[in-house]
Amino acid sequence: MKEIIMTAEQIAQTVKGTVKGDPAQTVKRVNSLKMATPEEVSFLSSPKHEKQLDSTKAGIVLINEQWAYQPKEGQTFILCANPDKAFTVLCGLFAPDPVNWGTGIHPTASVHPTAQIGEGTVIGANAVVEEGAKIGKNTVIAPCVYVGHFVEIGDNCLIYPNVSIMRYCQLADKIIIHAGTTIGSDGFGYTPTFTGLVKVPQTGIVRIESNVEIGANCTVDRARFGRTWIKKGVKIDNLVQVAHNVVVGECSVLIAQSGIAGSSEIGRGVTIAAQAGVNGHITLGDGSTVAGASGAQHSTAPGTTVMGLPAESKEAFVERLLLPARMKRMTEKVKALEAKLALLEEKLGK
Repeated sequence: MKEIIMTAEQIAQTVKGTVKGDPAQTVKRVNSLKMATPEEVSFLSSPKHEKQLDSTKAGIVLINEQWAYQPKEGQTFILCANPDKAFTVLCGLFAPDPVNWGTGIHPTASVHPTAQIGEGTVIGANAVVEEGAKIGKNTVIAPCVYVGHFVEIGDNCLIYPNVSIMRYCQLADKIIIHAGTTIGSDGFGYTPTFTGLVKVPQTGIVRIESNVEIGANCTVDRARFGRTWIKKGVKIDNLVQVAHNVVVGECSVLIAQSGIAGSSEIGRGVTIAAQAGVNGHITLGDGSTVAGASGAQHSTAPGTTVMGLPAESKEAFVERLLLPARMKRMTEKVKALEAKLALLEEKLGK
């Protein structure tokens, strides 16, 4: 593993910042303010976390150039326009070298004679590539990946270990799929009969466009007919379920443990927050948001934010959330008025 040592002056030049402290101070790694050591650089993202500056042991801290904090003894600040973005740059610099996946086809891999493997593509140990599959150039198929019959995978993709890509699915270029995810499992479809549930054939595919990243242990179901469609630039977190015939628009974000029921259409730039659910056969307009742990049961207009269960507008949610407190205050007022009225009646009675 490589070791990089940078001075405060070098870091300042890299992030276009200004040194406040010792320009010769050195660091070897990045870390959070809570966990950092004197050999590590960290950052303060917001003034609400300023107390962490008092306790951190970080040798160098990136802070906003408009903040007036002073470094303590043995510590150096780098003043910059955006500490968060600057720290992201440093994370890339201090990151270990990329994994070497080897070259060519591993001797233990099983590649069907009819499969087409592009130039520079790596097929890892114990991977399986079935009949008629096509894999483009410079793609990595990591160990224990399953590539099903007549699957198409584009150029410069990275498929991590234990991913399963089932029959006929189509993946474009520059796609990352993390470990344990399954693409193209059968959609959940059954017809009730007098003798039990009869499986509805799931004959469609999954189509994933370029620059999509899918996290670990996700499931994207094949369509009942046609395609389940993940469009360009979509980012999917871990443990997400996308059901059959769903369409996810460009650059949308699906966050951990969220789920989308069948035949829903997610617009462009939509955010489905953690543990949120989306009902089947509805449409979420471009730029809309479903808040965490909410359940979207009806279609939403573009730019709308919904929350709660069932999901509703922010205004309606806040109003309903405040209603019990308002009712409590009203009840207390009524009780107080009743007590005054009783006292008045008692006086009048005398």
